[in-house]
Amino acid sequence: MEEEKSLVLIVDDEPATRDHLRELLEREGFRVTEAADGNAAMAAVRDHSPDLVLLDVVMPGLSGLEVCRLLKANQGQRFLPVILLTAKNDLESRVQGLRLGADDYLSKPANPRELLARMEALLRIKKLQDRINQNQKRLEDQAIADPATGLFNARYLTQRLHDEFARAERYKEPLSCLAVSLDNAAELGRQAGAEGLEAVVHEVAQILEQGVREFDILTRPEADRFVLILPRTHFTGSLSVASRILARLQAHAFTAGGKVVTPGFSLGVAFYPNKDVNSAEVLLSQLEDALRQARQAGGRQICLYQHTTYFYRPESGR
Repeated sequence: MEEEKSLVLIVDDEPATRDHLRELLEREGFRVTEAADGNAAMAAVRDHSPDLVLLDVVMPGLSGLEVCRLLKANQGQRFLPVILLTAKNDLESRVQGLRLGADDYLSKPANPRELLARMEALLRIKKLQDRINQNQKRLEDQAIADPATGLFNARYLTQRLHDEFARAERYKEPLSCLAVSLDNAAELGRQAGAEGLEAVVHEVAQILEQGVREFDILTRPEADRFVLILPRTHFTGSLSVASRILARLQAHAFTAGGKVVTPGFSLGVAFYPNKDVNSAEVLLSQLEDALRQARQAGGRQICLYQHTTYFYRPESGR
């Protein structure tokens, strides 16, 4: 598959200059987009994500130097090369532009061979930087993802619950956590093997993903456990979510290795505000306690952690 050509943004208030540069770059195989002033340049960067910017310094309104400052201040980890086009004797603009983050400069009118050589050098650096960013992103994703399901892992659960608890405290909003345990994972593994158990886990993950809202956070911190963070969800709302999930899990026909299997599930729920909860760690501890008690009571039920433990079986309404 042929690599897509780099997109260059030409920013200049003179149509003749833009036409000349466009003709040169398109002849060399570059894709080109244009802007006639600073504000249009900022919009073009936002809308088209160019790979390199050729930026005239002297323009009415937002100057090229100001555009350069804004682009470099907002580029984040993404490297966007900027070449300033200045008047032959405008040393002050060159120095100021380089201090603002410009990557190179050329005097107008630029020599075509020199311009292309400098562009190609910067685009090589950009490709290398993009590759580094992609590798870093992949490593970061792997650090917080469960490799089997692609869901967030225990590390992410701890980090995100801490953030959500701090937000709930600050804005005085409710926060609930819901844990789902695959109670008979070991038995399923013996019946259907490791691949069969993995297939069941994937089906459970899909059912849970279908039953949550956009801003809920689904994680798999342990092999036989899933945890949902439910922002802005109070006691009754968390019970409603737990009941719906348990009903769907129990109604689903699971198969593993070509055999029909019957996974057992227990659910635990803990919530904030609660007079005993003053941190994310305490909330998570109460969630673990609720789940443990649901399993010890025989499973196939929901345990809500309150001042006195409360069990709920959807089919009986108790």
